[in-house]
Amino acid sequence: MIVKKQHILFIVLLAIFVLPISGCSSSESKKDNEAFHQEEEDTSEGDPFAAPEKWQEHWFEHKQLVHLVYSDEHLALYFDKDVDQSIQWPKAYLGKVWKYIKSVYGEFGEDPKLYAILHTGKYSGGHPSPYMDASHDFRNVVDCGPYTWLEPSPEEGLSMMIHEIGHIVEGAANGIKENPAWDIWKDSKWAEIFIYDVYRNTGQEEYAEYTFNNLMEQVDDYPRPGTQWFKDWFYPIYTEYGGNKVLNRFYELLALHFPKNAEGNRYTRRMNMGEFVHFWSGAAAADLQPLAENAFGWPEEWNTQLKEAKSTFYNINY
Repeated sequence: MIVKKQHILFIVLLAIFVLPISGCSSSESKKDNEAFHQEEEDTSEGDPFAAPEKWQEHWFEHKQLVHLVYSDEHLALYFDKDVDQSIQWPKAYLGKVWKYIKSVYGEFGEDPKLYAILHTGKYSGGHPSPYMDASHDFRNVVDCGPYTWLEPSPEEGLSMMIHEIGHIVEGAANGIKENPAWDIWKDSKWAEIFIYDVYRNTGQEEYAEYTFNNLMEQVDDYPRPGTQWFKDWFYPIYTEYGGNKVLNRFYELLALHFPKNAEGNRYTRRMNMGEFVHFWSGAAAADLQPLAENAFGWPEEWNTQLKEAKSTFYNINY
């Protein structure tokens, strides 16, 4: 009987101490993720928006563990292990860009920072994510490669990064997700005037001139072949009707008048060309139909759409 009791005791102890250990090994990945997110929480020191020292990418093909190299009230900057750690210019300039953008278009969520992730030698471009998206942990993110980032050069990644920031603006301005004009200007003719404006208003006149010269020659095949969006549409609006104020006013009018869901935080459809011209006319406080006809042509379908837009959105005046 003594032997049997000893056996029973041994089995009980085995169940208590050994089985839980084997259970942990079967969910190692889950525990690692939990531990990592706990590390993020531990670095906050009471600030819910403190940037974590390490951030495990978990979106698209991005799987890098990136490291915080700089953080202030406007910017959290991350490098992967292949980025030259001595690079300094993004620390000052990207924060300056985001501060300027918020001064024009307002805040983008409660966390005041832009989260910029730089990669070297990997990925073919960049992508954005606004603070409404769980995919990037509800942060305003631009994630860019494959450049060296040694110098702040428009053709070596800087304009691409500002382009991605522009997607955050067009897709989350005034706390409303989606961009009703996407089907019209696609990816993204509005970003071109946005980049130009950012350079002009952040002390980069040389980059603004470089961008201007390139975009004045840019030709696209939509909405008709030979379209010059920057030269014939956005630059005239920008220079004649208020610069950054007219750019922001377009989004303000969308927020006030364009159809949204019941919660008021997401647009429910895309706009047609007549609505597009009507809203931009409202932003400019001027009838832009003649400018649109010169830039894009003007089929009868768009004329009908414009008449309907004026009737539907009658509070937009010009």
